[in-house]
Amino acid sequence: MMKFSHLAVIAFAAMGGWFAARFWAHGLATREVDASRKALFYQSPMHPWVKSDKPGQCTVCGMDLVPVFEGGKNFDNATDRIVMLPSGSPNVINVPIAEVKKQRLVRTLCVAGMIGEDESRHGVISAPVEGRMDGLAMNCEGQPVSRRQPIATIFSRTLLSAANDYKLALDAGGPKLDQAKRRLEQYGLVWEQIREIPQRQPDDFYFGVLSPLTGTIVKSYVNEGQYVKQGEKLFEVADFTRVWCIFTVYEQDIPLIHERQIVTVSVPSLAGESINARVGFISPNLDEGTRSARVRVVLENPDRRLKNKAFAEGIIELDAAEVLAVPRSAVLWAGNIPRVYVEITPVLYQQREVRLGRVGDALWEVLGGLKEGERVVLSGNMLIDGQAQLDSSMRNSAADSRL
Repeated sequence: MMKFSHLAVIAFAAMGGWFAARFWAHGLATREVDASRKALFYQSPMHPWVKSDKPGQCTVCGMDLVPVFEGGKNFDNATDRIVMLPSGSPNVINVPIAEVKKQRLVRTLCVAGMIGEDESRHGVISAPVEGRMDGLAMNCEGQPVSRRQPIATIFSRTLLSAANDYKLALDAGGPKLDQAKRRLEQYGLVWEQIREIPQRQPDDFYFGVLSPLTGTIVKSYVNEGQYVKQGEKLFEVADFTRVWCIFTVYEQDIPLIHERQIVTVSVPSLAGESINARVGFISPNLDEGTRSARVRVVLENPDRRLKNKAFAEGIIELDAAEVLAVPRSAVLWAGNIPRVYVEITPVLYQQREVRLGRVGDALWEVLGGLKEGERVVLSGNMLIDGQAQLDSSMRNSAADSRL
C-alpha cells in the first residue's frame, strides 16, 4: 500500500512538472547560454537532483534543463527553491498576491491605566483659627463643596476677641480699624461676615467656617465637637472637573511616545464612547520590577462622568514612517527564519528568506531579501509551503533510492 502511495506521489509530481514547463518556456529554460560564461552543468529547476553535463530534458517532468554557471547558485540552495502548484490543487488560480512597495507602517499601541485626580488641583482646607468645631456641614468623603460654602461653625475665643476689637476700632477709626479688619480676614472671615459683626447678639459665640476651595471632599480629618489648632488639616479636596489618566508603558515602547501625542481613551462606565486627549507627561523614571514608565493624559471632565479610580484603556497611534513593507500574512516562519513566496508565474513561486525590521498592525518592514515591485503570496502561502515540503520529501526519497 505504501509503495502505491509513493508511486502516486511521483506520478502527481510528474504531471505538475509537465504543466510547469508551459510557463517556464518564457523564463529560465529559454534563456540562452552566455558564451562568455562557462556552464558547469545543466539542472532541472523542479527536480534539482536531475543533472547533466549537456542540455536536455528532465527525466522526471520533461522540463528543459537550466545551465548553472561558474559562481552561480544552483537550485539546491533554499533561497532559490522553485515551487509549482499542480493543476489539480485547490486555489491554483487567483492565489492572493501583494506587491512589495513603500507604505506607511501604521502601528497602534494598546495601553491600560486608571483615572485619577489632577494632583495640581488637590487642595487642603485647614482650620483658620483655633477653636472647637461644631455643626459640621461636611462630614464624609465624596461630598461636593464650592468656594465660600459653609462647612462648619466654630467656637473660638481668639475669634471672639478679634471681633470685639473690631467693634471698638469702628468707633475710633483710622489705622486701628484696618488692622482689626486684616486680623479677622486672617482668621478666615470674609467681608460679608465682618460687616455683620456690629449687629451680632452678645450671646452669639459661633462663626461660620467657609470653604476656600471648590471640588469634592476626598478625605476628612475632623469630627463634630473636635478642638482644633490654627492650621490643622480639616479636609482634603480634589477638583474632578479635570482628571488625569495614568497609563503604564513598557520600556521598549517609550521611545515611540512623545508629548502632545493623541490618545483615544475609553472606560467601562461609558460603553461605546471614547475621548481623545493628548499625552501631557512621560515619567523619566522606570519601575525596576516591571520595566515600565507612567504616562499621563489630561482629560476634561466638566460633568464628572469620569469617576476617580476607574479602569481605563488607551489606544495610541504611533508615528508611521514610509518604508518598504509586505503584509504580515505573507510571512511564514521556519523556526526563527522568516520567509515568503515570490510569484514568478501564476503557478510558479520562489521561496525567499527575508530580513524583517519593525512590525506594524498589518505590515512588516522589509530590510532585505525582497525588492520593490516584486509580488508575494498572501493567504495561499500555506498551500505553496505544503507543496514545497512535498517536493523536498520527494527529493530526499529519490536521493535515498540512488544510494
